[in-house]
Amino acid sequence: MKNRHFILAALLLALAGSCSPKNEEVQDEQVEVNSPSEGLDSIAITKKDALKTDENEINPTMPLPPPVLRLLSERYPGFKQPTLSAGVRAMADAHEQGPYIVRGDFNGDTRQDYALQLQQDRNVIVLAILDAGNGNWDVHELQKDILFNDRGELKSLYYLYLTEIGEEIMDPATNEVFEAPHDAVSVGIEKNTTTYVYQSGSFEAYSPR
Repeated sequence: MKNRHFILAALLLALAGSCSPKNEEVQDEQVEVNSPSEGLDSIAITKKDALKTDENEINPTMPLPPPVLRLLSERYPGFKQPTLSAGVRAMADAHEQGPYIVRGDFNGDTRQDYALQLQQDRNVIVLAILDAGNGNWDVHELQKDILFNDRGELKSLYYLYLTEIGEEIMDPATNEVFEAPHDAVSVGIEKNTTTYVYQSGSFEAYSPR
């Protein structure tokens, strides 16, 4: 009887031993566990790739539609956002929009237009860009000036802000006051401001009231 029990136990142990490696082998093939460092590397690569697809290679600091940025790159090669002098930043803080870019409906067609200042070489250029529809954009150059040399660093003395439809504007030639027929672009330098109003296909310069 003891011999039978001993033989039965030996058979059970042999069967368990022969099945166990196969089960472990199947589990190893089905589940692949990376080391902690490999897992972190894969996460880092995913994040870098995601950021790379969202980068704007033309000018990542200017929040403008890609077609507008491409147009600016063609017309003003090497353009970038200018550095503002400290005094300009203080004056620009009084306005909701600006000092680099303003958005509004400048020609009354209900589409969103843009105005901005950019740096090209040693110049600061103020532009209005109108959405003409069907993927077309009209570029109007409002001002161009040489950047201020602040101890070897080129800086802009200009700031932009939005003059909204209905605000009072003065015609310096006649001293007459009228209401802005639609949004307008105001460009300030120190205590002087010029407001550009779109009329009859072009921008005319006026003074804010």
